[in-house]
Amino acid sequence: MPEEALAIEATGYGRGTITPLGSTTAWPVFADATIPGHRIAMGAGERGYSAFVDADALLASLGATVADITEPLAPRS
Repeated sequence: MPEEALAIEATGYGRGTITPLGSTTAWPVFADATIPGHRIAMGAGERGYSAFVDADALLASLGATVADITEPLAPRS
């Protein structure tokens, strides 16, 4: 997650509240490969609030890139 000041500067949302829904900027959306097929909670734009959504519908509507983003890349030799 980005530092708080960087998150606000880049998106207008605080750390942990960034959402692609209703944003004034069309941000690229990246989602981890583990979420398709599930109901997920995501930032709703304000601390203390979450949006619970069907991941497949959300990913399709946003044209999200789905990839394994939970593990860091191994160092190159």
